[in-house]
Amino acid sequence: MADFSNVQMSLQRGAGAIQNNKYISAITNGLMSAMPITIVGALGSLVNSFPVQGYQDFLVNTGLKAITVIPSEITTNLLAIYVVYLIAAKFAESYDIDGTPAGILALMSFLIVTPFNYSEANTLASLPATWMGAPGLFTAFLVALLSAKVYTIFKIKGWVIKMPDGVPPTVSKSFSGLVPGLVLAVLAMVIRYVMTLTAFGDIHSFIFSVVAAPLTKLGGSFTALLVAMFAAQILWLVGVHGAMVVYSVFMPIWTPLGTENLAAYNAGLEIPNIVSGSMFGMVVFMGSGATLGLAMAMLRAKSEQYRVLGKLSLIPNICGINEPIIFGMPIIMNFTLAIPFILVPLIIAVTSYLGMLTGILPYLPGIAVPLGVPVIINGLMAGGWRWAVYQALMIGVSYFVYLPFFKVMDKAAYKQEVEAQQQAEASELDSALV
Repeated sequence: MADFSNVQMSLQRGAGAIQNNKYISAITNGLMSAMPITIVGALGSLVNSFPVQGYQDFLVNTGLKAITVIPSEITTNLLAIYVVYLIAAKFAESYDIDGTPAGILALMSFLIVTPFNYSEANTLASLPATWMGAPGLFTAFLVALLSAKVYTIFKIKGWVIKMPDGVPPTVSKSFSGLVPGLVLAVLAMVIRYVMTLTAFGDIHSFIFSVVAAPLTKLGGSFTALLVAMFAAQILWLVGVHGAMVVYSVFMPIWTPLGTENLAAYNAGLEIPNIVSGSMFGMVVFMGSGATLGLAMAMLRAKSEQYRVLGKLSLIPNICGINEPIIFGMPIIMNFTLAIPFILVPLIIAVTSYLGMLTGILPYLPGIAVPLGVPVIINGLMAGGWRWAVYQALMIGVSYFVYLPFFKVMDKAAYKQEVEAQQQAEASELDSALV
């Protein structure tokens, strides 16, 4: 028991270190803050690319196709622009510094290092859309963190222009970003010039070739997905929010993969990536551990405590919220339910992967479905009717895998309730005799 306690504490410290890391937290919080943008883009993709020929003919014939494509074009395909601002802002805010100047300066730096086309007058003609979307996300991560770090150093050290008292706060904040802004502009121009001397030509091509592609290949593998899911469940069992920790680590890798899928879906092309955040989300949407089947089994429990908990947790579980079971049962430190809690998500991951590999299930197009959308409905929105049917089948799998393990707990709880009731009745009888 002492050895297990040491392991538990080590896992908790490791998870805490990841969650408290300012760089990882900035990327995670920045991407999470961009969720409204990605959801709008996803819903726009559904409207624009709904796979019904009659509907598509209607859009084309009425000229609406050029309008319905706009939401995804200015959200999904420009995601790097939004993200670079938000990550830098979140990083600065972690030091209790106003994030707006940091975000603006990061966006400026990102645009400086991004190659653009010149007009005949040697002025900006257009920015390459390629680096504004998924391929440019890793550059956005690094530029945002570098820019925000420089800005926070200048602010903390006091290397900024300080306006006299009485100057409006907005003006003071604007001038406080001037010095770090100049430094970042010069640094970005130096980086851009140096990269033109290399075979890559620009920082985007360099990062994509040297960092993004290998990292995406490694983190976007099915093996990595299984490791991530296994780690998430283990962390939950020792009292750490496993899904949040794992998503913090893999989100920078899975987001570009999902964005690539969505862009291909919008363009009517073959979806390239089988593993993405959407695949991880198929398990998360069913609750960590996919405990909806367990909640259903609890409805028929012999013990009153589990029957009541099952009724209370059923609706939240349908909406992918299973904290009532995780903390109410509890599943944390519960070795009886540890096996199904780990096993069911892995079953879902393996069967969904095989389903897509064999063509039984379509590749997930990267549509971001809001948390809280009921199971089956979110499968329908995220991947179509076959994914909705698949989720319904997985609910049945969850039920039957959890059932024998839950019966062990229910039998023990029922026995305790009966003994407690008998003791209470005996106490009442003794009191009556007295």
